[in-house]
Amino acid sequence: MVEEKDIVDFLKEHKSQASLDQMSEGLGVPKYGPNSAYAFLQSLRSKGIVDRKGEMWVLVVSETAISKAVASPSPPEMKTEAPPEVEKVMKAMAKTLAEAMKGAREPADEWELATKPMKTEIERKEEKLSAFILRPDVAPEAKKPLIGLPTSTFVDQLFLTPEGETLNGVPICGQFAITGLPGAGKSILVEEIGVKVAAAGRKTLFATAEDTWKSATPRFDLQSRMKQKADILKLDWEKVKDNLYVLDTVMYPELREWTTFAETYRYIVEKERIELAIIDSVTVLEAYRGALKYRVMELARYNQLHGVTGLYVNQRSVEKWDSYDMAGGIGLAHNLDGTIIIDYGRVYWQDQQVDLEANRGEFARVARILDCRMCNFERRRIRINITPQGFVQALEPIPKSTE
Repeated sequence: MVEEKDIVDFLKEHKSQASLDQMSEGLGVPKYGPNSAYAFLQSLRSKGIVDRKGEMWVLVVSETAISKAVASPSPPEMKTEAPPEVEKVMKAMAKTLAEAMKGAREPADEWELATKPMKTEIERKEEKLSAFILRPDVAPEAKKPLIGLPTSTFVDQLFLTPEGETLNGVPICGQFAITGLPGAGKSILVEEIGVKVAAAGRKTLFATAEDTWKSATPRFDLQSRMKQKADILKLDWEKVKDNLYVLDTVMYPELREWTTFAETYRYIVEKERIELAIIDSVTVLEAYRGALKYRVMELARYNQLHGVTGLYVNQRSVEKWDSYDMAGGIGLAHNLDGTIIIDYGRVYWQDQQVDLEANRGEFARVARILDCRMCNFERRRIRINITPQGFVQALEPIPKSTE
């Protein structure tokens, strides 16, 4: 007979997560009803051992806590009888639960949910459904110019018009991941972008999860570093003050709760008409990496509808460099308009050697647009460096000279 321990063991064998269908089939138990996979999961959920993330059930506690929670009951001789008052209350609760179960409906089967809409008659819903169908506009209304939001960094030169000319900016209202290994220069780059865009008079939102914005200690905090950049670049700090807004999730940990973060984000975007939002890094949106792509997707959708250009700093999750591999998986990249790589590693592949004019095994820092659904882009890898003053700098002209 299947027990809670079997459910826990099954999840452990499947990298701590599995769907209800997988557990039902793998353990040979019904999905719903008494002694079903769903019943065991709900019991484990009430003990804080598992939780539901989308269609997957995942383990959320340590091995020690699991052992205590699902340990076998004590032998009969060790049990103590409950006081009469407690026993009376328990019987009343059991009776109430039994009555409630009689009228409870079994959860709908996933297959039924998938097939039922494909069999219903649609004539009665024609007016409602037709409102969802869009048609192309007439030619003048359909035409929009491709506009770039200038960051005043080398990144502006990586995006191109259909004719191959530089766009001189990031495609406006585009949503882009910036990914790479820690220490590659991602945060340094977005700090420069943030201070330059704000100094240019555009409303900018900077959400930080990696460092506190302002510290009462002698720490050289994020605000101090951005002020230093502004001074080196001879930017007007008063303009930066007028146009830069910060969400500090280190100082205010309640912002790490998604609902609070999302409401605060919407409030400042709509109140101040934010044009550029920088999230450094996306781990602020969700502690559980498997659900990270859903948080980013919701934020990206919101930004698209409200005219906000979004830059989402992410960490490379594996040793393989110069690739899509990032925290949250490739699904996160598919939710965005493009991926900007800021990374470093050893040159091995032939195309890397050609782009970087480097020997096999040579160490290199690179910038690269991996994909962009909005416009053309520079496809080759660009050698970069971090300067002593704290800026990410391209070491070659973009576009590359043909002379």
